[in-house]
Amino acid sequence: MSSQPFISFAGVCKSYDGVHNVVEGLDLDVARGEFVSLLGPSGSGKTTTLMMLAGFESPTRGEIRLAGNRLDDKPPHRRDIGMVFQNYALFPHMTIAENVAFPLSVRKMSRSEQKVRVQRALDMVELSHLGARRPAQLSGGQQQRVALARALVFEPSVVLMDEPLGALDKRLRESMQYEIMRLHRELSLTIVYVTHDQNEALTMSDRVAVFSDGRIQQAAAPTELYENAANAFVANFVGENNGLLGHVVSTQGEWAALQLADNSTVYGRAGAGLATGDTAMLALRPERAHIAATPASVQEAAQQDMNVVHALVQELVYCGDHHRVHLKLSHGETVVVKVPNTQHRDLPALGRQTAVTWRRDDCKVLPATAAALNAITPQDSAGFSTSSSSSSDSPLIAGVN
Repeated sequence: MSSQPFISFAGVCKSYDGVHNVVEGLDLDVARGEFVSLLGPSGSGKTTTLMMLAGFESPTRGEIRLAGNRLDDKPPHRRDIGMVFQNYALFPHMTIAENVAFPLSVRKMSRSEQKVRVQRALDMVELSHLGARRPAQLSGGQQQRVALARALVFEPSVVLMDEPLGALDKRLRESMQYEIMRLHRELSLTIVYVTHDQNEALTMSDRVAVFSDGRIQQAAAPTELYENAANAFVANFVGENNGLLGHVVSTQGEWAALQLADNSTVYGRAGAGLATGDTAMLALRPERAHIAATPASVQEAAQQDMNVVHALVQELVYCGDHHRVHLKLSHGETVVVKVPNTQHRDLPALGRQTAVTWRRDDCKVLPATAAALNAITPQDSAGFSTSSSSSSDSPLIAGVN
């Protein structure tokens, strides 16, 4: 990919009432051939950003460029951009072939060229045998493939996708994810993709821009987002996170010490902008924590300078490939630990005290702003996020009050 940005947002703001900005000071570059996802909660500005790039909305301030050229004065159909919507937006009275050909007829392409391109586009999505049918005769997954073929048929410079898989069931959604990834790879497409699904963004993207309150909180590769969140909002929003609150008692180089409400101290990598006395959050992924099976293992963890906290086992959740252990610390905060479902794996007993351990470099201490804390995903009584995908649609829960 070229180092020169192919798509560029520079200082872009969008306001509908002249007072409040739904997008604020947006700076984002996308390289040619890159797959970038815009991820964030509802109202965070991600869809408005996509609509400004598509030409359906105009920025209040700032510039948007494609291949170095400003897009401000170009209507949507002259921007060389393909669009895939969540609701497919297919014409019900047209056949599948006619739907795919529509962008070509708008561009006054000859019928012979249209026929060749439509056939090629339908072959790409493996629907060439259904060209004579109408949308109502196709499944939801097939209709989304048609919408994708229509967006690709005129060979656009950029393909924009706005929650394109939101209306599909889990199995179809996963199948279409791989289909889109395959086309991106084989055709070297530049894709800007809007989603609120964290797993979808992490799975499909070269880079993810996380939005909150109209601003990008962090734009990075999926691994960097998950392993090294820039702030507490990103840590809480991307993937699952145990967010333990406390006060910073010391910082030394790349490490910080956090005192929890029960006066115990835990250590982690220090985020930017930490100072002694600050309220902060220790971000810990559930799969990085471990349950100490014996007193000897607790002592061994302490000798290795691992973090150790004591907790009460509240719930056990069977999720197929792993168990989720929901624990309560003495001061009331909760911790979720993922335990792989391997043969002979012992689980702690409900209602028993146990110890949770984790490596210091497997967690990060981050400033705890109000906006970041509001991003903590509500958890149900089993202690797992209601918005995150699980390996089991119906986990088996055992718990104590």
